[in-house]
Amino acid sequence: MWLFATLWSLRQYPTLRREWSWEKKFSAIREAGFDGVFSSPGPHVAERGDLRYLAVTSLDALAKVAEPLAAAKQLGAIAIDVQLGDYDMPLADAVKLAIRIREVARDLALPFAIETHRDTFTETPEATVAFARGYEAATGETLSLCLDHSHFAVVRHLAPDRFWERLREPAALLAAATQFHLRPFNGHHCQIPALDPRGRRTPEYVQWLDYTQSLFSHLRAQPAQEPMLVVPELGNAVPAYGLSCFGDTWRDAQAIARDLRRQWHGLSV
Repeated sequence: MWLFATLWSLRQYPTLRREWSWEKKFSAIREAGFDGVFSSPGPHVAERGDLRYLAVTSLDALAKVAEPLAAAKQLGAIAIDVQLGDYDMPLADAVKLAIRIREVARDLALPFAIETHRDTFTETPEATVAFARGYEAATGETLSLCLDHSHFAVVRHLAPDRFWERLREPAALLAAATQFHLRPFNGHHCQIPALDPRGRRTPEYVQWLDYTQSLFSHLRAQPAQEPMLVVPELGNAVPAYGLSCFGDTWRDAQAIARDLRRQWHGLSV
């Protein structure tokens, strides 16, 4: 498993007026023990030093595909995560767009994954299954996915004791995942605080860790593959997934990364 810090965690951090420089952000990410950074392509990514780079982009038209994928490759991305289309895009158009992404990605030798995300075509499990089947029918290949289960959990308003039971299905989606966005969630909020003001794990976060423990146990039991790419995708600002009462985003992101790494190695948290 490789852990990537999203630059979203450090957007306008610690405040808009006192926002850290890129140099300070990348230094903090490195010191926190992350393997790389997760960001859309941009000149700032070139300042990351020896950190690996996992790219992300949003695409809703065939003509927009080439530029961000080429930019990511130029910056040394090991892969790219794509938020595809809109929730009301016709299935046939979504498949055509994915096929175009596949063509460009192959020319660049840049692995890609389609993220399950709110307000995109993959907003619900049902739409994602239909999309994956349409892509396989058209290409004969399995669609690589970046699973962000927080959105599915909110769609279903899942109870904590049913997170893994419900989110492990459909099994085909779980098997197709090459990337995971692991932002703490519950059945009503796609982002929750990891730590309370005293630095202790919140009860809701502890319940979420039961889900990640089950997820990692499942993944470790699968045949050896390429490293699993994981983003503890905790957002700080623009868009503000957190509420005004939430604590320090970067502190939480580091705590989540430490806990996930321990769980991946079979250690208790």
